[in-house]
Amino acid sequence: MAKYLGFVIILLSFSAHSLDLEKYKEQIRGHVKSMFGEEISNKLLGEKKVSLELPNIPKVEVDATSTKVYSDKNRAIEKQGSSFKSLSNKEKRKYQVAFIQELYEVTRNSEPKQDDVIKYLNVLEQGGSREGVYRAITLDDVYSSLESYDETPEKALSDFTVKYGEKYLGRVFDGSSIRKLNLWSIKRIITEKTLEVMDVLANNPKDLYTWYAVFSAELATKYPKVWQTKIRSTQDPRVHLNWASQAPFQHIKSETIIKLHKLMNFLNQSNL
Repeated sequence: MAKYLGFVIILLSFSAHSLDLEKYKEQIRGHVKSMFGEEISNKLLGEKKVSLELPNIPKVEVDATSTKVYSDKNRAIEKQGSSFKSLSNKEKRKYQVAFIQELYEVTRNSEPKQDDVIKYLNVLEQGGSREGVYRAITLDDVYSSLESYDETPEKALSDFTVKYGEKYLGRVFDGSSIRKLNLWSIKRIITEKTLEVMDVLANNPKDLYTWYAVFSAELATKYPKVWQTKIRSTQDPRVHLNWASQAPFQHIKSETIIKLHKLMNFLNQSNL
């Protein structure tokens, strides 16, 4: 076994300058996997690259501040996530509190006060949505004051915003206009536009799952330093697709909200 392992390493080293290295890895992957198992195979060759095709981005005609877009309880997407929905409020509480705490951290870069946690926990336990909590936090006076700061976004953030808008929102953002906004405004606007797109995609749940999977896998691949949890750092879009197909729609939205805010905070650092 040791000889075979050494042979594989030599072959990989020999092929390191080949333009077809990825193709070569896939050619020998089956042999390595059969000898050493999938875990060692992935360590030697890296995880097998899997890609999904992004669905067509729909045209959005709904006002971002309208509650109508996320209040339709009759859509199929609203009925999934039964494993979480069947829990009692007491059983859900630790997840809801964790969401509120992380939401504050990534939106405002600060921890919530205990009173705020209690307030929004009550909202959720009385049937309010995670998206509604997010909007309440980013449309209040505190967040408005953050948006009033005269700060120029870092180039990494403005570049990401333009590329993200074109690929995932079907929108063309002018880079010079983006650079006139600060971090806080960019985060809110891009997240609002994203939630709009997700609501329309949700009319065909498979399109939403695929959009989320491609988005999540790309962020995990391009920005590995940002993600600490196992599923967020997973580069295989199939994992994200499977998660999205089982999670409540509000959880798909809240994960997207948190990922966008967390990444944009990271990209706005001057020392990147």
